[in-house]
Amino acid sequence: MNPYLTVSELNQYIADLLDGDIFLRDFWLKGEISGFKLYQQSGHLYFTLKDADSSISAVMFRSRARRLEFKPENGMEVLVRGSVSVFAPQGRYQLYVEEMEPYGVGGVYLFLEQLKEKLQQKGYFDVEKKKPLPAYARRIGVVTSQDGAALRDILRVLRQRHRGVDVVLVHSAVQGAEAPEQIARGIKLLNLYGQVDLIIVGRGGGSFEDLMPFNSEEVVRAIYESELPVISAVGHEVDWTLADLAADVRAATPTQAAQLAVADLEHLSQECNQLQQRLIRIMQRRLQQESEILDRLMMNRAWQKPRQMVQQYQQYCQELRVQMQKAMENRVNQSRQRLAMAVSGLERLSPLKVMQRGYAVVHNQAGIIKSVENVQPGDCLSITLLDGELCTQVKQKEKVIRWNL
Repeated sequence: MNPYLTVSELNQYIADLLDGDIFLRDFWLKGEISGFKLYQQSGHLYFTLKDADSSISAVMFRSRARRLEFKPENGMEVLVRGSVSVFAPQGRYQLYVEEMEPYGVGGVYLFLEQLKEKLQQKGYFDVEKKKPLPAYARRIGVVTSQDGAALRDILRVLRQRHRGVDVVLVHSAVQGAEAPEQIARGIKLLNLYGQVDLIIVGRGGGSFEDLMPFNSEEVVRAIYESELPVISAVGHEVDWTLADLAADVRAATPTQAAQLAVADLEHLSQECNQLQQRLIRIMQRRLQQESEILDRLMMNRAWQKPRQMVQQYQQYCQELRVQMQKAMENRVNQSRQRLAMAVSGLERLSPLKVMQRGYAVVHNQAGIIKSVENVQPGDCLSITLLDGELCTQVKQKEKVIRWNL
């Protein structure tokens, strides 16, 4: 046996001692992050955890780091769960982190700011995507604890304002680790049910930690994806959560949420009475106006002496009939005169009139002959007279020169 140890043997021996310690296998440690580095290629996180007097190197591998819901930063105080072991090649021990969460109010606020920025980039808080509340809701869905004061406040106000409204309750834890999943499931169940006009999600006041379920991404996503309008009523007036930013309407308290959800029947009844009285006054004025118009019409001569009016219109129609008949006769006479003149003009141009004076028309098979140049001796010609036709043969032809003076 060698009287000495190698460096590797020593480091391995120390590593075995640490790995064999039950306490160091799994424990929670609080400290402040320092020297934080994220290696993009591997995705591993390397940092130092320190307090006022000491520090320890830590690593969080990519498979664990990808589950973080916040971004670690230098100076952030955190709680980590992990184990301690020796990194043999360098002979130093370090903390291997399995889980990490912010510690204290400052850390939680930083976590919420990071989550808010992340959800805002996804469009969960966009104002243009907010849905309007129905004017007259008849059935309200409520996601809250069945034992909480918030539900009693909501039911009391709904009974005061609208006794006929129905309430569908989905019981849910409103604080604790199981609350986010139950609240989100309640919103989804009411959307699947589909028989409510809107949803109220909320709880009474509480500590900052009590309201944390309404700051979870799971609840915010369920509100954003809801097809039904959602009223957020979390805590008191000064309390704001991410659920308030995602909701279609934010109510300062559960009481105000109930007031926003339904119309006040008593107020509506008063408005209806006022409108009814206004309508009666309008109809009375209209009837008075129409009565005055009728009175003026009844004073017209047409209503006082209708027979005389009919006789006058009959006489007027008779005069129009006579005028129209005369106009038609004049029009016919004028047309006849124009027709006679046209016939006379056509008769003067007619070949028959010329033939009555002893003229004849000479033609052959080609048509009417107008010149001796169109015939030759021996041609057979037809001569048309007024009362018949002659056939002749040309023996000779002579051309006569005529002078137009």
